Amino acid sequence: MRSPRTAALPAVAIAGQLAFVAAWVIAGRLEPGYSAADQTVSELAAGGAANPEILWLGMLALSLSDGSVALLVRDRLGLPGRLPAAMFAVAAAGVLAILALPLDCMTSGDAGCAARVDAGDVSWRHGAHNVAAVSVQLILVATPFAVARGLHGDPLARWALLAGVVGVASVLAVAASGPGEPGYGVWQRITFGFVHLWVIALAFATLVLPSGRLANMRSCSGNHPH
Repeated sequence: MRSPRTAALPAVAIAGQLAFVAAWVIAGRLEPGYSAADQTVSELAAGGAANPEILWLGMLALSLSDGSVALLVRDRLGLPGRLPAAMFAVAAAGVLAILALPLDCMTSGDAGCAARVDAGDVSWRHGAHNVAAVSVQLILVATPFAVARGLHGDPLARWALLAGVVGVASVLAVAASGPGEPGYGVWQRITFGFVHLWVIALAFATLVLPSGRLANMRSCSGNHPH
């Protein structure tokens, strides 16, 4: 029988991902002149944004979601789940760092801001935000491989590996574009979408699969060398 905490974690994880999406959709609709197709999500909380608090709330929810998955994976996979759990925990902390380091201005939506960036006339927080954002996304995209390792010997490991391959492909698609280029916002959201679906699938699997099956995953993982 699941404990109240174990039962709540998947719900928190799923709700947090959906809340983040709702936040950038709502904030984007309310932001004058904002183009979701061309601009990044982070710009909705940049200096001069009309409603940054909407995205702040979404990011807090996202951090809670990633933290919940960290606890969930560690709880359900035991020792083999330590690596993916640590990755999700770092991602959760990273989201808070992104929140604490807003962009100075809208790089893609303001020519003046773009000129400031090119001239190096932005604060250290602006650059740190970009580093933190990229780092968090790369960590999250790598989590399917860590989960697959934790599920070594279980058929579900193949699905985790497949998710990892799809995630890498989405990152490469974003890398082929660049901030400020037409369509960059779409590619960024595709990568975000992959992570959202992956986290939701992971949380939902632990919610609906019989607890005995999950215990067997952990047992099988412990009987195979890593």
